[in-house]
Amino acid sequence: MLLATLVTYIVYLAYNPLLTQHLNRLAVIALLFTFYLAWECLGIEYSYITIFNDWFAYTPGNSPIVLLLIALVASLLVYGSITPRYNITNQWIALLMVINLIGLILLPMVNDLIPLYVIIELQSYSLYLLTGVYNKSYNATRGAILYFVTGGIASVLILMSSAEVYQQTGLTNLSELGTYYAFNPAQTFNSFDILLIGLIFKMGLAPLHAWSIAVYSYTPTYITAYISIVAKVSIMSFIYLNISLFNTQLLLAAFYLSIAIASYTPLYQVTLKSILAYSGILNFGYLITAVALGDQAYYLYIIQYSLTHVLIFYCILVVAEYTTNPASHWSPIVNVNHLVIPNKTVCLVFILCLFSLIGIPPLPGFYGKYYIIVALMDAGLYLEGLGIIVFSVVATYYYAYIIKQLASNLTVTTSIKSALSSSVSLIISVYAVLLTGLFLVLPTLLEGLTLLTH
Repeated sequence: MLLATLVTYIVYLAYNPLLTQHLNRLAVIALLFTFYLAWECLGIEYSYITIFNDWFAYTPGNSPIVLLLIALVASLLVYGSITPRYNITNQWIALLMVINLIGLILLPMVNDLIPLYVIIELQSYSLYLLTGVYNKSYNATRGAILYFVTGGIASVLILMSSAEVYQQTGLTNLSELGTYYAFNPAQTFNSFDILLIGLIFKMGLAPLHAWSIAVYSYTPTYITAYISIVAKVSIMSFIYLNISLFNTQLLLAAFYLSIAIASYTPLYQVTLKSILAYSGILNFGYLITAVALGDQAYYLYIIQYSLTHVLIFYCILVVAEYTTNPASHWSPIVNVNHLVIPNKTVCLVFILCLFSLIGIPPLPGFYGKYYIIVALMDAGLYLEGLGIIVFSVVATYYYAYIIKQLASNLTVTTSIKSALSSSVSLIISVYAVLLTGLFLVLPTLLEGLTLLTH
């Protein structure tokens, strides 16, 4: 379906190069249909589907991630389908997002080292192009080049580890490698450690994170909303689904470095996107512990964080509508002190998202951390659980710094310059309701995920 959509795009672009709204709407319709097909495959008669000679497998374990990624990309494409006045004027964005989505949803399903490298490169190159799609922006071009160079280094590590694994075992199938290493555990970590380092580099987690902060800061805000979440979700899910092949001690080392660096470094930042980039590292640092344990808390945390992330960037994009002196055409909001919002409803929704990131009940951010900490306690990893609590408290300071700026808008009596689009208002309202009401279905959701994935 996605490939058919790509062909449709190419033909459509040849004759209608400027109708970006229609292109985004076409992409959203295609993704909704793809979501429906993926959902229908969850029936018991389709509980395990393999394609291309067992290179890919669609299983109950990776199906929630596939559905989440489709919904995540569709939710961001919706923004560009509403009206051209929101500066989403490049007709290639939707096409690149659909190409990227093919790599995103295939990566959790991959079952062989050869397609693993191909799929990672497919999603990486489309992300490089997305980063530099606004080539009239100096910072966007700079970010794309930096992304390309650092991504190339990570790709070399992934390819080197795959070659080493094949040299040792003569195998490339991940299921067969899992069986082989179960009987030869001493050989496991030599090669897959390099692969894990390459994947951590691709995700931009500490200590290999400096490039991601620069890229996310340079990139136009709408593109930052996309590239700062999708690749991390896809790659982290691949590690989670194949955790038996990876060294959990190396993962825990990345966990400690990520939460330590991402909790105190933003204390010295004033750039909004840099702070949110470190926040992403911090939250995926928390996720590493659920990945290392192979616990269902991973699904809950990734769902609630994706919802919060999309809603935050919707609010940032909306704030640009009220900016009289934008920093640039592509990123009107740069510093935290630019968050002057005469629309108090948007301001309250933004504050609600930050409360969820802090972990204040009954918002889903609290329950996401709660289930991870409970899983750590059950596994006897008390130090890791304590680390999440302590560094969450430290990170509260820079979230509170943003909340302080937002709260000052609630007492201002300035009239709203222009009304928001009713479509944007509806989308933000729906996401806000989901965010506040998610705790009502969390126990049922956790039970359903447990039954589905076991």
